[in-house]
Amino acid sequence: MTISTEQKTMPDEINQAHGHTVDTEGLLNNYAIEPEMYEEDGNSLSELINRVTVVDIFDAEEEAKSAMLSMEQKGLRVTNMSIVAKTYQDPKSSINWKTITAEGGLAKVLTKLGISKQSISKFVEAVDNGKFLVIEIGNDREATQVQHVLEKAGHTMQ
Repeated sequence: MTISTEQKTMPDEINQAHGHTVDTEGLLNNYAIEPEMYEEDGNSLSELINRVTVVDIFDAEEEAKSAMLSMEQKGLRVTNMSIVAKTYQDPKSSINWKTITAEGGLAKVLTKLGISKQSISKFVEAVDNGKFLVIEIGNDREATQVQHVLEKAGHTMQ
């Protein structure tokens, strides 16, 4: 057993009283520990809270793909983006019709993403009318960048 100046600790265990870890030599590690009370279903609460969804409507598939390309060229991760439309299928996308169907429909998926009821009806109607949604899920910084890229391309946010 290693003895620290504050209390006895076991090597490589979390010191619950002070929120840090101790290495095998009894020295404090230089990183913070997220307390268990902030963990929910294996995910960090900060990850759940900081998720922001941006959804925008495009008239054509080419416009939606061009917007995603512009965002990718600005350094945004396309793995956080999806195109959703009646006539569009991308099985690699995190939000595709297989996922949407399994979750109970587009309205339920958008609800889970934190979209307002008023906006959900507008987005569902747009898809029903043959339009394309670009959905980006990320943190505040990424959402701001997405909005900036879209506005700079002359696309007004919905």
